[in-house]
Amino acid sequence: MTFAGFFLLVSALAPRLAMCEVVEQFMEIQDRSDKGSPIQIAGHMTLGYDKTNQFPFSYQESLSIKNVSTKAILLMVVQFDATSGPARDEKFSQEYFFGDALGPGQVEAHDFPAQRYGTPLVNGEPVPYQPDLHPTAEAHAEFVQFGDGSTWGDADAATNVLGLRQKTLAELDLLEHLYEQRGESAFLEELAKADGLLSVIYQLKRRCENKPAYVNCTYESVHQTLATAREHEAALNAARTISADVYPAD
Repeated sequence: MTFAGFFLLVSALAPRLAMCEVVEQFMEIQDRSDKGSPIQIAGHMTLGYDKTNQFPFSYQESLSIKNVSTKAILLMVVQFDATSGPARDEKFSQEYFFGDALGPGQVEAHDFPAQRYGTPLVNGEPVPYQPDLHPTAEAHAEFVQFGDGSTWGDADAATNVLGLRQKTLAELDLLEHLYEQRGESAFLEELAKADGLLSVIYQLKRRCENKPAYVNCTYESVHQTLATAREHEAALNAARTISADVYPAD
C-alpha cells in the first residue's frame, strides 16, 4: 500500500452536511496487510461530494509504500477499499521489472488525480448521499515479487499484471527489431498501436514527446527499457534454475 484514525474535515457540522453542495471527507489509509508483509503502506484518501456535478463523487489518493524487507522488489500488488460514498474497491500494482527495482528501505510515493463517480443506484433509484461520520479507507498488500525470484502473498493476485509484463516484453522486443530491420516508419507505426494498450510504452513516449529528436529518443528508451527488463528476466530465470536444482521435481 500501522496507520489508524480518521478525521472528518467538517465533523462539527455533521447534522447539516447533507445540506451542503460540496463536502470533503479526509481518511487516513489503514494498513491491513498480513503479518510479515514486506511493504508498509501509508497515505490518505479524500472523498469529495459535489451535488452540482453530473458525477458528484470523487476520490483522490496520496500514497507511500516502503520496502521493509531485505530484498529488492520487482512487483507489488495492493488492494484498496473505502466504505464511504459509492465505496471504492480498487487493486493497485506497481511494476519495477522495466526499470530500477525498489531497494530495501526505499519508499515509492504516488499522488493520484481525482477520479469521479456517479450516484449509486438501488433498484434503479439514486441513493441520497448521507455523509459517513466514521469513513474508512484500508489497504492490504496482496503480492510481492522480489528480484531474486522469491515471492510473498497470493500469486493469483498478480496473474493479470504478470501477463501484461510478458505482453510488454514482447512488444518492446518487436519495436526494437522493427527499428533495426525496417526503419523509422515501421517503428513509429507499431509504436502508435501499442501506445494505448501498454503503460510502459505510453510512459516512454511521454518522456520523449517534446524532444526534437523524437524518434531517436523513443528508440533509445525502448532499447534501454528492454535491456533492463532482460537483466531482471535473466536474474529470475537463474533463480528458477537454482531452485529446480535444489528442489527437483518428483
